[in-house]
Amino acid sequence: LAMGKIMDQGPVLIITFQAQVVMVIRSPKGDIVEGDPEKVMRMMYVWALCRDQEELNPSAAWRLLDISASSTEQIL
Repeated sequence: LAMGKIMDQGPVLIITFQAQVVMVIRSPKGDIVEGDPEKVMRMMYVWALCRDQEELNPSAAWRLLDISASSTEQIL
């Protein structure tokens, strides 16, 4: 959790996290169409979530307002 604040639309949470991903698209036969299965990418995500004030179920009340993602090549 990077930040939380009250805005006009209600409570907003900013969440950041990293993931390591391999981006590959394969054909139905399994041939590589795009990407590299050996290339690991580090992805940095930032999500902005807003609490829906009209939703009474707390498990379903958070809505994704915005998302940002950036990638860099992981050096192993």
